[in-house]
Amino acid sequence: MKLTAWTFLLCLFGYSLSAQSEFDASKKEVSAHRISEQITIDGVLDETAWLAAPFATNLVQLEPNPGEAASQKTHVKVLYDNTGMYIGAMLHDTNPDSILQQLSQRDEFGNTDWFGVFIDAYRDGINGVSFIVTPSEVQFDAKYSAFGEDSNWDAVWESKTRITSEGWVAEMKIPYAAIRFPDTQEQTWHINFGRLIGRGKEKSFWNQIDPQVNGFLNQSGYLKGIEDVKSPVRLQATPFLAVYGEHHHDASADPSESYGRSFNGGMDIKYGISDAFTLDMTLIPDFGEARSDNQVLNLSPFEVRFNENRQFFTEGIELFNKGGLFYSRRLGGQPLHLYDVEDQLSETEELVDNPSEVQLYNATKISGRTSKGLGIGFFNATAGETYATIRDTELGTERRVQTNPLTNYNVLVFDQNLKNNSYVTFINTTVLRNGNDYDANVTGTVFELRNKANSYQLSGRAILSQKYFTDNTDLGHSYNLNLRKTSGNFNWGTNFNVESDTYDINDMGFLFNNNERSINGFMEYNFFKPFWKFNRAGIGMWTGYSQLYKPAVYTDYGVEVWSYAQTKGFWDLNVWAFFQPFPTHDYFEPRVEGKYLKRPTKNSVGFWMRSDSRKRFFVSMNANIHNHGEPGRTRYNYSITPTLRINDKLQFSYSIWNGLYYNEIGFVDFLTNEETQTDEPIMGRRDQVLVENNFNAAYSFNANMALTFRLRHYWTKVEYDAYHSLKSDGTLGTTDYELNNNTSFNAFNIDMIYRWRFAPGSDIFIIWKNSIFGFEEELDQRYLSGVNYMDNLNGLFNSPQTNSLSFKIIYFLDYASIMSKRASRARG
Repeated sequence: MKLTAWTFLLCLFGYSLSAQSEFDASKKEVSAHRISEQITIDGVLDETAWLAAPFATNLVQLEPNPGEAASQKTHVKVLYDNTGMYIGAMLHDTNPDSILQQLSQRDEFGNTDWFGVFIDAYRDGINGVSFIVTPSEVQFDAKYSAFGEDSNWDAVWESKTRITSEGWVAEMKIPYAAIRFPDTQEQTWHINFGRLIGRGKEKSFWNQIDPQVNGFLNQSGYLKGIEDVKSPVRLQATPFLAVYGEHHHDASADPSESYGRSFNGGMDIKYGISDAFTLDMTLIPDFGEARSDNQVLNLSPFEVRFNENRQFFTEGIELFNKGGLFYSRRLGGQPLHLYDVEDQLSETEELVDNPSEVQLYNATKISGRTSKGLGIGFFNATAGETYATIRDTELGTERRVQTNPLTNYNVLVFDQNLKNNSYVTFINTTVLRNGNDYDANVTGTVFELRNKANSYQLSGRAILSQKYFTDNTDLGHSYNLNLRKTSGNFNWGTNFNVESDTYDINDMGFLFNNNERSINGFMEYNFFKPFWKFNRAGIGMWTGYSQLYKPAVYTDYGVEVWSYAQTKGFWDLNVWAFFQPFPTHDYFEPRVEGKYLKRPTKNSVGFWMRSDSRKRFFVSMNANIHNHGEPGRTRYNYSITPTLRINDKLQFSYSIWNGLYYNEIGFVDFLTNEETQTDEPIMGRRDQVLVENNFNAAYSFNANMALTFRLRHYWTKVEYDAYHSLKSDGTLGTTDYELNNNTSFNAFNIDMIYRWRFAPGSDIFIIWKNSIFGFEEELDQRYLSGVNYMDNLNGLFNSPQTNSLSFKIIYFLDYASIMSKRASRARG
């Protein structure tokens, strides 16, 4: 359906394409005061301009007592000039010695108080930004969208705080370059002011946030009085230089030691095309400071989804995430033909080098939103060719085999905000590959419509996937419809989803599996106000049925019930139970079309809890048990995470997770059927032990300098007890397959990062990374059965390992600031 058709349909249902909400007389208002004098951001509100400005006060609690007045007084004033807006807040506290002020890294909250301002300049109730500061001057900023809060967004702004005998003071300057706002003579924005008093976990806002009303920004008050301001020339550049040294040790190789070094330089550019649209570009990107992936042994039929840790792909991508069609790890990720190379080896050849990642040359994104609420986003990136190196061991010659062609990725999005916090979105992704490899295109539309009372929501999406081969085109489709009650204590919802058997978005998106038709529903009741021994609590139930799209046959049915609560001592608790009363038919585990594995009924129970995180020492725990309806076929999982806060600068945390899986049934291998000459799946009965340890330490020298240490060790061993063929009715048969598939896998990582923000937007990083990955395959069962975690740990460091040390400097350049300083010097 085209966008124009959507416009007609929405008008029929009374929806206007006007994005701004109507004025609500019940909301609070505050006026900004124009100034001509210079304001020094020092945490001291001593300029005369602060005296003349009106103030916002009388904050209302969201937690723990919704609707009640805040326990401490707060006064907030807003000033503005031609360069930005100034926020001055006097946060009264009758016990200033009890103000919490733990230091942490930027965009992270420790055990601390905070004050923040929340701005929705276009008044659409969906999109906005926040600027938050703690008493120890740690900054936190975030962008808000239909996906919630995105703390990966970073802006350059000023703040200072000061603790006094009456409480604490927060003073901010937010330059207009950090805010997108309409090009009008007089501005009227949604604004809210928030405060957390950490010792009582009391969160309050100037304009009340009612937990029974869906949404956050839509419950803001109004800021008026800003007139005759223009968005500045938003041209910013962050050039960087990175130096790497690497050491690789492998006792089984010759030579066993190898060293390497490299240099890398590039630049990120941000340019304001207009008052509302911004171009972001990264040239020759470097992501050395990104955290290492949590590698695991994957025995499932589905791809492992890794988190995106690269800042360029986590900041300001809310438009591109609409519809769930953009998975940024595809860019600079695994080569298209990574695993095809070994099939091209002759008897005398060996694989010398096969890079597991593609070099990303550049990436560009343009995004923004018009005064009518139309969001437009364009993303483009180019990844280079990748080659594997093959050597002939007899002749000594080498040849290269292409594993990834030159590839271009792009995304185009149109996202129209509507009244009542609703929206409709069109999105298109395209992957173009040089040469004979296939191209791919995905087109979709997404919508979310809410009634005026914001109590009901109708949402859905329709998507078409296309893969263009030389001689044919593969078409697939998916559609979804969801109806929910979204406000009040009692909520419910139902969802219907279809994915065809040829639906495939994985060239640029992420999909675990297609070929599914499902329907599910839930209902829940929430207690938002304190009662008895609890601050809040809730109970709920979910049920869902699914089948294949083609053929339309049953796969599974399940029921889940849950309950959560927070005690008045601020302990958080959650318990749940899941039931599958009928056997499930798993069509994906066999890896063969038409075959399925019949799994028995399953009953699961679990809980999660966390003690009071205000304490110097607190702990979280998680445990669950899954019984698969057969004697001895059980899963146990548990984890415990203690955290120790030494002081306001130093904190340690440790987490151990243990999984014990007995008599699991899963795919092992294929065995050729001599009669039919077809590959038949072999299923194995196995025991698996998983242990994961994480140790984290953080020391903050001040609000702009920190040292973090993260160690992760993941180990698993798999022992097969028996092998089976798979019958046509999904049950297990006999087989003469007897290969040894026992295995053990280690993944060990250290990420130690020193970060110093030595100037606004400018950082120095010193990074040490250590990585060890190793398989022990085809292990003798007698040997493997005797190996425990400590035995494995003793031999861990004999595996191949890589150490890298890097230095990276990033410097922020802002055209408007440079011109302003030049003008000031000229006047002086």
